[in-house]
Order: sequence, then structure tokens, then C-alpha cells
Amino acid sequence: MDIYNIFISRIPRSIEDFDPRKKRLITFLNPHSYTLAVQKAELFEAFDLIAPDGILVVAVLNFLKAVAFKITRFSCDMTSVVPYVFTIAIENKLSTYFFGTDASGIRQSVKVFRKSYPELRISGYRNGYFKSGRERHEAILNIVRLQPDIIFVGMGTILQETMVLDLRKAGYQGAVYTCGGFLHQTKHEINFYPQFIDKLNLRFFYRAFKEQGVLKRSIKTYPKFCYLMVCRLLRSSTATAKDAAKSFKIKEARRNMKVVATPDETLLDLNGDRLANLK
Repeated sequence: MDIYNIFISRIPRSIEDFDPRKKRLITFLNPHSYTLAVQKAELFEAFDLIAPDGILVVAVLNFLKAVAFKITRFSCDMTSVVPYVFTIAIENKLSTYFFGTDASGIRQSVKVFRKSYPELRISGYRNGYFKSGRERHEAILNIVRLQPDIIFVGMGTILQETMVLDLRKAGYQGAVYTCGGFLHQTKHEINFYPQFIDKLNLRFFYRAFKEQGVLKRSIKTYPKFCYLMVCRLLRSSTATAKDAAKSFKIKEARRNMKVVATPDETLLDLNGDRLANLK
């Protein structure tokens, strides 16, 4: 199955789908990460949910009528999914582990989380860099031993999805959310995006302005995403046209068919007419 069909078969309907008590593996795709996922589609088949992250993705999928319901944006940040997950974690005393960004960034982000959500049970955290495969393996085993109820993994597309699946294979049983640059973004304050930026759906432009490298990579990957979606639209239109042509041919064939009745059927029909006349 290609990434498009994997994606649309796992799109969440509502915020309740992100409830950590359901212990799901959840990832997110924006235009940039979608272009990377195309080459590693098999990774995403193991995820329970794949959320559309970004207004452009949502607009395109709704235009294509990818699913039977209206798609809405879900992002793993403070403008969308994270406050919901944190609230449920606090209310149900669930433990949370943060895994990603660099050593300095993760320490600062955890301080921000503790200040903004003092009741949130943080069972641990670790940066997303490893000196060797052995160190990476030990980090996975450590998390499996801890068994936190919730893990946020922010390492960038493909690396974070690979880590999530490795955690599950190693025996981790809780809920996991990939979060991209969220852990890096919150190292200074809990709300990375100003309120008016969020309301006007200008998050991408704000991030491109604030974060070095985002604009440069987006110039390469966003046009590619649009190209992939146009190709999908053309394939869909071609398939629809073929189906319509096939349906038309079947109807024409049925219209031109001559039904030949057997002598018994003709006699039965005549008798039926006579009975009707007698009545």
C-alpha cells in the first residue's frame, strides 16, 4: 500500500482519538514529512493513527474527498493535541516521558513543562542523539523498564517513527506520539506560537521566520507535496472516468439485450392475461 492510502485509512476523526489511555501509536504528517514518508511507507503501516498536520494538508485532502468525513488539523503541539493529552494525564495520574531534541533543549523544555503543568507526572526525559547503536539500544531498554504511560518522541520524520516502532518491539506498551520540533520549540516558553498567529493559521510562516532551515527545506518539499497530490488527483479522475465508461457500456449492453421467452413462459403469460381479464 502506498503512503497516501495508508495515511487516509488512519486519519483521526476527533480529539478524543488521541486519548492516551487507548495506548495508541500516533504520528503526524505535514507537507514536508509526507514527501519523506513516500519512500518509507511501510513504517507508517504499524501506526494506529496518522494525523494531518497543517492547513495545506487538510485543504488538499478535503478537496480530494479522501475520506467520508470532514478532515480537521491535528498537530502535536500546544495549539492542538498536547494540552488535551496533558489534561488527561494529570486527571488520571499518568506518567509522561519526553524523548528528543538535543541535551540542552530537552532539559529546558522539561523545565517549561514542569512550570506550566506542575501536576504533570514526568517520569523521565532524554535527548535524541546517540553516539552508537549500543547507546540507542540501551536508551530503548531503559524506557521499556520504566514503562511510562505516555511518550513524546521528537527526532524528525523517519527517525522518530523508527524509534517508536523499536520501542514497541522491545516491549513498551503505552501511548506514543511523534512530535517533530515540538520539544525544541518549547525550550523557552510553553506557547511557541503567538495567539493571533494561531488564530489566523499563520503557523507555518511564523515557524519559517523563527526557525533556521525550515524555509529552505520547505521550498524544496512543499512543491513536491503539491506535485504528488496533483498526480493523485489525476489518477483519481482517470479511474472515475474509466468507471463511468464501464458503467455506461454495461447499461448499453443491457438495453440492447433481447429477452427470448420459452413456450412455457409465453403460455403462462397468456393465461395470466386471461385471468386478469376475467377478474
